[in-house]
Amino acid sequence: MAGGTRNRGLRCALRTYVSREAPLTATSEARGLREENRTLYRVINLVASSIELGPMLQGIVDLATEATDCHACFIYLLETGLLTMRAASPVYANAVGMVQMRLDEGLTGWVARHKAPEFIREGAMADPRMKFFPVLEEERFQSMVAVPIISRAGETIGVIVLHTEAPREFTEDTLKLLVHIASLVSGAIENAQLYDQQRRRVDALTSLSGLAQEVATADEAGEIGRAVTDGTRRLLGAQVCQLYRLDRDGGGLTLLSSSPNATPEPEALSATKLLLAAFDGGASRPPARTLWPELEVSDLLVTPLVSGGERLGLLCAGAPARRPFTGEDTEMARAIAHLAAIAIKRAELIEGLTNANIVKDLFEALAAGASTFAATKAAEVRCDLARPFLMLCAEPAGGREQGSGAWRAAAEALGRDVAELAGRTAVEAGPGPVRAVLALGTRGAERIEEVARACRELGRRHGAAIGLSELHASASECARAYRQALDAAMIGRALLGPGGAIGYAEVGAYRYLVHIAAENAPHDRMRAAVDRLIEYDARRRTSLLDTLERYLAERRSVIESARELFIHPNTLRQRLGRIEELTGLRLDEDDLLSLELAIKLARLHGRPAEAVARHHGA
Repeated sequence: MAGGTRNRGLRCALRTYVSREAPLTATSEARGLREENRTLYRVINLVASSIELGPMLQGIVDLATEATDCHACFIYLLETGLLTMRAASPVYANAVGMVQMRLDEGLTGWVARHKAPEFIREGAMADPRMKFFPVLEEERFQSMVAVPIISRAGETIGVIVLHTEAPREFTEDTLKLLVHIASLVSGAIENAQLYDQQRRRVDALTSLSGLAQEVATADEAGEIGRAVTDGTRRLLGAQVCQLYRLDRDGGGLTLLSSSPNATPEPEALSATKLLLAAFDGGASRPPARTLWPELEVSDLLVTPLVSGGERLGLLCAGAPARRPFTGEDTEMARAIAHLAAIAIKRAELIEGLTNANIVKDLFEALAAGASTFAATKAAEVRCDLARPFLMLCAEPAGGREQGSGAWRAAAEALGRDVAELAGRTAVEAGPGPVRAVLALGTRGAERIEEVARACRELGRRHGAAIGLSELHASASECARAYRQALDAAMIGRALLGPGGAIGYAEVGAYRYLVHIAAENAPHDRMRAAVDRLIEYDARRRTSLLDTLERYLAERRSVIESARELFIHPNTLRQRLGRIEELTGLRLDEDDLLSLELAIKLARLHGRPAEAVARHHGA
């Protein structure tokens, strides 16, 4: 019904056009009019019988070529600001889709821009408005006619062009015929374009739905990336597609997947700067060759991956040579990027929860001394305990307690930083102690000091006492390494004040005392002496206990002890005398080893800090 109505409307238009022409008396003129009417009726039948844009345009080319006996006929359509050849005489079929020009180029562009027909009677190539395309062999053309195709809204949607070779020239009658052909086909072209656009949308939605199902069944980010890049390349007809994951700190990008697989990864520095700029709209469509200088790509489409306001990465696609991306391609890329962002976030959340449970089981096994089971769990999070590794344990320092809000926040931040200390880590970040396995690989022995230095800084920054085990390289030793880290953290909490780190190799005699509970510690003469010094220091704000501890550590050397305490030797002697007076000890005669151990036990059990708090209300 719709086709019949459009057919009758076009025939009415044709009869109106014929009735306006002056009566023709000459036989040749009458024959020409009949031929012209027959051509126009054939055009009407063609546009009424097909909604497919490609076949309709080719049919118009064939009719115009036959009616005008021209050498070549071309139809250009205006797409994304460019006039692109969409139909041509068979001899130039290879130029369809390949020849393009701007509106300010060539006679075709002039006609489209001015919305007025134009023809060159002879010497077409001499006209300054001509744009030469070698594939069209335009040096052979003698005469040229170009007529705009105008939409219902009065805008140019395309141009019909005729060429002829010498010695034949086009006449005004040819121009008039072409004008009427363009008038008859303009509405049909608009309808066909609309139909084609809607069909492409349906096809795109169908393909997008299939890709969404494929992405939904992927279990991990790498598998999602492969589905997304392959699907994007297929749906956009792209030459290359790559998916990048944004680093946690937002300062860099990591290539997650590429299609084809053999596509080289872009040079790191330039690619990161270029793609990160795309997040802020500063490089939404930069030169494609910047990323892939070795590939024949003509356009670059960069689409951010965002989920719940969080930036996750970028989807990049490169178009084949001479085929720029369209607005529809941009919409499709946005839809795919949205799918990818949700899928990647979901996969990472699931992986995070799974890993958290594995890590929890790992540390529970370590605490129970089940080394074999712990090593199995470590392997599930890619920590190889058959290679050099360290155990780490961190307790709250500075008077904070586990489970408090301040420690929960500090433990979470500390856990993130600890995860960066080694290529493979298993971290449990609170609400109790922060516990971690740091797999250091073959260079473990070389990295111990580097890791210890970083831990000292992290402990001070986050208010944590971090304990590090000795270096181990056997899964059978993992439970012992865990106990070492736990002991070092407990000792560090007593010794490190507001925070820091200490290795098990540094704790000295404390390792023998750390498991003696306060209620089980000896209550003897040495403990009484130490408690009197603690009370005196707390009341008078002195440091006699520190002086005594240093003196014992330096094996009763006055000179060395004074140097370490930054005081004069006579000052040290005066302090030692005061200590003997307060405690009743004889430092030249008593069991100084027992005295030193009593001091260390007092520190482990926090008695100096408790005394200070008692006397000063801290």
